[in-house]
Amino acid sequence: MNRICPPTLLWYRRVLTMWLISLCGCQSEEAIDKPLRLRMAHVYEVSAPTHAYGTAHLAERLRQVSSDLDVTVYPAAQLGSEAELLEQLVAGELDLAISGPSFLAMWHPPLGVLDAAFASRDLDHMLETARGEEMAPHWDQLRKEYDVRVLDTWAYGSRHITSNIPIRGPDDLDGFRLRMPGASVWQASGAALGASPMPISFGEVYLALQQGIADGQENPVPVIKAMGFHEVQDCLNLSGHIQSSVQILMNERVWQRLESDQQTALLKTVQELGEEVYRGTVEDEARLIDEWRKEGTMRIVEDVDVDAFRDRAREFFSSGYAFSELYNRITADPVESQQP
Repeated sequence: MNRICPPTLLWYRRVLTMWLISLCGCQSEEAIDKPLRLRMAHVYEVSAPTHAYGTAHLAERLRQVSSDLDVTVYPAAQLGSEAELLEQLVAGELDLAISGPSFLAMWHPPLGVLDAAFASRDLDHMLETARGEEMAPHWDQLRKEYDVRVLDTWAYGSRHITSNIPIRGPDDLDGFRLRMPGASVWQASGAALGASPMPISFGEVYLALQQGIADGQENPVPVIKAMGFHEVQDCLNLSGHIQSSVQILMNERVWQRLESDQQTALLKTVQELGEEVYRGTVEDEARLIDEWRKEGTMRIVEDVDVDAFRDRAREFFSSGYAFSELYNRITADPVESQQP
């Protein structure tokens, strides 16, 4: 009678164990990949257009077009500040994130052009620029250097100045302590308008305005409403000095893991939601301005000398900045730019 010696029996047991582990591992991996679960995070409040009209609907929209993709969105800085989210995205700890040009400019300075005062005529011009040939090489550079792919640019809104006195031209901002985000592009934009820019944390702006630490701030109208700035400021000055945007970002390594139909579904969904964010942002601004005017919530200063602000900003940014050449091309008169 042949007997299997203990070492041989042990070997068979090990092979069987490894086969079972391998089988379970394959089944587990398949379960994880079908659907592929993505994690997205951003700093915007749930009532802000970026989330309310956009990312709040991303998971549902994806499920409608693909059974292979799912996404969980963490809004309102649940997973960290904008800078921290970018670090997590690059490290692969996040699959998707949202950031503005000024933060991305810390990696690739020319991207700051989109946050420079009067770089764009209106939101349509900004979106055309961000999605067009001028910016394409710069988004590509971001992908090559940091493995961060820009899926789309969404409108954040036209930024206007709030104050307790009417602001109609650059002279009215002489010595005016204007709260601006701390990034260098924003601070430069405040100076370009003629103000004395102050870098104050976004969460501290309300108190700074209430206590008179800052004389005013600037933001899109829906953001002014969401943060309650209309409660502590008297005037909404329709300067429209920056047509603000955010970029929908994805880790390039994760993007490359997607099958072509998954890439198409994700990209199409993000772009469609971007159009809804645009419409919602524009409609919210018009509705709020009309309400505030009728109810006397704020004094709506419409006779702002936008041309004076624009001329000052364009002279300010025409040289000396990493994006000056790009800025000059973007702001060139359409008729002049077509001349040989």
